[in-house]
Amino acid sequence: MPMFDFVCTACQHEFEALVRNLSTGPTTPACPACGSTALEKRVTLPAIKTSGTHAKAMAAAKRRDQRQGQERVAAQREYELNHDD
Repeated sequence: MPMFDFVCTACQHEFEALVRNLSTGPTTPACPACGSTALEKRVTLPAIKTSGTHAKAMAAAKRRDQRQGQERVAAQREYELNHDD
């Protein structure tokens, strides 16, 4: 079942949807925001995975995790300073 990107021509909401090819033809998804079936299919570029892109993704995830950890420590410190439990 292919995944397609759509934009609703009625409300401009962008979303992804699985489109099943049944014996009667492909089914038309509806916009999750307004329910309209007046949709425009967007061109989706394929994702290319190489060792270089994997390394970059892992480095970005590590930076994100470190930043989130620092934010959690700061939030805990702030909580402890402002609460006398």
